[in-house]
Amino acid sequence: MFGIDFFHVRVLQVVLFCLAALAAYGTYKNRVFSFLAVYCAGIWLLVIKTFQYAGSGNLPMDISAICYFLYGICAILPVRPAKAAAAHLATLCGLIYGICMVALPEVFYVRDPSEFGRYFAIANHSLLFFGGLAMMGHVRFKKLDVIWTFIFLTVIVAYTEICIACGVSEGTAIFSQIVNGSIILFVAPGFSMPHWYYFAYYAFVAAVFTLWLALTYAVNRRAAPKNIKTGFFAA
Repeated sequence: MFGIDFFHVRVLQVVLFCLAALAAYGTYKNRVFSFLAVYCAGIWLLVIKTFQYAGSGNLPMDISAICYFLYGICAILPVRPAKAAAAHLATLCGLIYGICMVALPEVFYVRDPSEFGRYFAIANHSLLFFGGLAMMGHVRFKKLDVIWTFIFLTVIVAYTEICIACGVSEGTAIFSQIVNGSIILFVAPGFSMPHWYYFAYYAFVAAVFTLWLALTYAVNRRAAPKNIKTGFFAA
């Protein structure tokens, strides 16, 4: 599983994530840098992914693919709660992708045999991670913003499942597998998924997501200036 063939991919992913975190941290004390980081990342992801999917004739199915558009739109629109939700989801998607790329790069090599496609995905997910972190220093979160995060997640779940039910996807979208718990089959193909597994799985997912929200709010309290005002460089 951890063969030497994937060593350079793991190193590249770790380096990019470290650079993304450092770059995002560098934007936290300067409102102009914060504005440019959020908006440039959002516009790039929105434009490049629009052209990519328009040219392929496919629909985005994975949560990270959907978050490219979600983040891009929320980065441009001056709606603070939407920006907070986009920050949560973009950072989480980028982080999960990076962890999976380091732990199970062979899965991504099977899904995308194109070398350019793989490296392009690594770069874009790292940018999504950076954009989410930068957004955490760009807007001040409020407690009720978590409701927007759950609304966005609910819409993404509904959209993905409707697309699968309508035959748009063969049902292999990773986000759908996360929702129904079959994601474990990536690492344990013969697992029978008994009833107790679903209880343990969803409890684990809920705990991890709760911890993630607590962590992002803690980062936001330290990163976002308390005296954010309205204006061109504000949310």
